[in-house]
Amino acid sequence: MHARTHITAVTNQKGGVGKTATALNVAGALAEAGQNVLLIDLDPQGHLTDGLGIEQAPAGEGTANLYRALIGEFTGSLADLIAPHSAPAGRLDLVPNTIEMFMAVRELDKQRAREQRLARLLSPVRGVYDHVLIDAPPSLDILTDNALAAADGVLIPVQAEDSSLKALRLLLPQIASVDADLRDKPLQLHGLIVSLLRRPTTKLAESVITELEQLDGLPILGTVPLGVVVGEAWRSGRTIVDYAPDSEHAQEYRTIAKVLTEAGR
Repeated sequence: MHARTHITAVTNQKGGVGKTATALNVAGALAEAGQNVLLIDLDPQGHLTDGLGIEQAPAGEGTANLYRALIGEFTGSLADLIAPHSAPAGRLDLVPNTIEMFMAVRELDKQRAREQRLARLLSPVRGVYDHVLIDAPPSLDILTDNALAAADGVLIPVQAEDSSLKALRLLLPQIASVDADLRDKPLQLHGLIVSLLRRPTTKLAESVITELEQLDGLPILGTVPLGVVVGEAWRSGRTIVDYAPDSEHAQEYRTIAKVLTEAGR
C-alpha cells in the first residue's frame, strides 16, 4: 500500500494544445520511474484511450464503464473499469473511454452532488496508486468541474499562441470558482507545459512565452517541441519514454513527472 496518492487534472478548455499527449506521456514517465499510475480518460472524444491502443469500454445498460459509474448506474468495483496497459518499472493502467461519455454532461446535470461524482468514484484508489492523471475534456463544463474537484493539482498544457493566453483568462477563474465552491483546500497549480512548439521559434511564439513566464504562480515546467516521434509513439500505442527514450520529448516529460513526484510526497 502507498502512503499517498496524488491526483492531477490535465486541463485546458482550448483543444489542440497537447493535453492528451501531456497526460499520457507524463504518466509514462512516472511509470518508468517506478510509480504506479492510473490514467482517467474523461474526455468524451476518447483520444487518450486511442493513444494507449486500448479498446473503448463496452456501452449499454448494465455495462461497467466510466459513464455508467459517473451517473450512478454502475455501482460495482472501480477495479472493474480499469484496463492494464504496461509495467515498465511501476505500472500504467487506464480507465478507458466509452462512446456513451458523449451523454455524460447532459446526464450529470440531473445528478445530486454532480460535481463530486468523479471524486467519489476515485476514492478507492487513494493509497493504491501513487498517481492518478485525469485527461479532462477541452471545455469548461461539468466534466471539467469533476476533474478539478477530484484532483490535488493541475497541469495546464498551452501553445505559444495568443489564443492560449485568452484561454487561460477563462480557465483560471474557473479553477478559482471550483476552489471556492467545491473544495476544502485550493488546487495546487503545478504549472504550464508549452506543447507543440515549432522550431525555429517564431517571434510571436517567443513573445507569448515571455508573457506566460510573467504569470504569477504558474511556472513553465517544460517545453515540448513539435515532432513526428510523438505521433509515431501514439500510433504504436506506446508512451514517448518507451518508444523514443533518448528523445528531447522524453526528457521533457521526465522533467515534468519529477514535479508531480515531488508534489506527491
